[in-house]
Amino acid sequence: MRRLELIEGRSDPAALELTAEIVIGRHKDCDLRLFDETTSRRHARIVAEDGNVMLDDLGSSNGTWLNGERIETPARLFDGDVIRIGDTQVRYLSGEGSERITVVEREADDDVHAALDPEAADPALEAASEGAVRRLRFVCDGAVACADASEIPEMISALFGLIVEAFTPARAVVCLRTVGGGTEVAAAHPAGATPPASATLRARVLEGGEAVLVRDAHDPDTAGAGQSMVRSRYRSMLAAPLKAAEGVLGFVSVEAESPDAYTEGDLRALAAAARQAALALRNLRALLGAREEVRRMHAATTDGAQPFLGEDASVEKVRTLIRKAAAADAPVLVTGETGTGKELVARHLHAESKRAKKPFVALNCAALVEGLLESEFFGHEKGAFTGATDRREGRIAQAADGTIFLDEVGELPAQLQAKLLRVLSEGTFRRVGGKESLPMRCRVLAATNRDLKQMVKDGTFREDLYYRLQVLEIDVPPLRERAGDVEVIAEASLEALAARLGRRVPRLAEDARAVLRAYPWPGNVRELLNVLERALVLLEGDTITVADLPQDIRERRSLDEDDEQLPSEVLTIREAEKRAVRAALAHTKGKKGAAAAVLGISWPTLNRKIREYGL
Repeated sequence: MRRLELIEGRSDPAALELTAEIVIGRHKDCDLRLFDETTSRRHARIVAEDGNVMLDDLGSSNGTWLNGERIETPARLFDGDVIRIGDTQVRYLSGEGSERITVVEREADDDVHAALDPEAADPALEAASEGAVRRLRFVCDGAVACADASEIPEMISALFGLIVEAFTPARAVVCLRTVGGGTEVAAAHPAGATPPASATLRARVLEGGEAVLVRDAHDPDTAGAGQSMVRSRYRSMLAAPLKAAEGVLGFVSVEAESPDAYTEGDLRALAAAARQAALALRNLRALLGAREEVRRMHAATTDGAQPFLGEDASVEKVRTLIRKAAAADAPVLVTGETGTGKELVARHLHAESKRAKKPFVALNCAALVEGLLESEFFGHEKGAFTGATDRREGRIAQAADGTIFLDEVGELPAQLQAKLLRVLSEGTFRRVGGKESLPMRCRVLAATNRDLKQMVKDGTFREDLYYRLQVLEIDVPPLRERAGDVEVIAEASLEALAARLGRRVPRLAEDARAVLRAYPWPGNVRELLNVLERALVLLEGDTITVADLPQDIRERRSLDEDDEQLPSEVLTIREAEKRAVRAALAHTKGKKGAAAAVLGISWPTLNRKIREYGL
């Protein structure tokens, strides 16, 4: 009978028999109700149609995950698949058994003698014999080895070592499917051992997905070109597929000298371990794909910018826009909240453009004194003003044939907005105090965390300059809208931080992962990186737990968008702002630059508010 069973979290009921259609979510009318604040009221549904069982996300905020991957379109469910919704995990069971097991007891390798019922009890297990204990220990250790591995070779090596220890085979191999449809040996015992040559046997395992026990059969082999075929006995053999949702990813086989060396119980144990290995292999390949994308983006960035991480659809949209905008030479406006990675987007735009080998010059318009901005932009001639003892090139000249990045462009004063508009319109500029018009050869990228459209309406930003800068626009989504990316960013960032600090890469405990996923990250990726660096610096062991995270992160929980909650108290804007400034300074331990970044304001503005509120 098809059903869902709760693995982690709270639900009502804990197990549910599937009907034609069920809805999963937080609303009381859902068929499977989840008591989890990170889920939506109607989060996902499961529909049985045409013999298939399909999982579909219902436009939820945090997404629906199947075997570690977020689904974008309806996905077919297979026996044993794990569904994660928020912090809740359930397993789908088809009631058909996770493996098909076949026993072959004749010498012809293509003849099936008997088929075992997957639900049939194994006498050795019932008797709690020494072999049953050995098999149980092997399955448990194999599951741990697969779960703990962070690389495919590490996982294969750990599991293969357990296989050799548990089954003491004369010959054993693990084979993985290649892109072209063939197989390659990933592990062998002894070194150089080859997989079974029986085409029928391999077809049963690789194409049929069957776990096979062969007793007293033969493995055909050839002694060499032009010689007759020699049949060398392999006595007893087990072969199990590495079977995931998308198909069979490979197989593992073990062979022994004795014709009765292995039992059906041994086959079940190997099949269970192979199933765990397939899920781990699938997840690690997905992680490897993300890492390859990171390396590609990193390699493309000539000045060593960090990669733009994330697997959410909104992040992929940003990457697509970067590639398209990089091919053009028009100005680009990058928008988004503080800490989302706007400068990172600008650096990747430069790195993937034809100007990649030329300078990338960044200018923070909010960090300079107003009177010096014009000189920073255009440069100045000797004697142009008091203190101008020499001619100085401005940022536009420094970025010749490259890219100039105007960060926080919404902070530009009105006078400089007019001069920047003239430069963009005419393609020339003059140094302060100069008379010669110089060509502007660099591309202009700009970024802001402010609503420039509203500023145009308010008359604080020039409409004509806005349209000059916003020929192309890329909006970077906040981290709270792609909560599924928090773990991806955290793991990759910990690798980079550990390498920089010369430390071993720590593990993220599940309790820490849950807290990181639940926190809304008002400071976005920048705040997440600060939290991880703090935890890594203070960490004494090799695992980051919830106790290693700041107290305000541990205590705060994000709420679903459709939650209706009233505030415990109503504050004036002034008091709310004062509390926010105080909290940011406390969070960053008085570091004004970091506090200004968290609040989304400039350093001078933060200093003014500190004086204003007497902090």
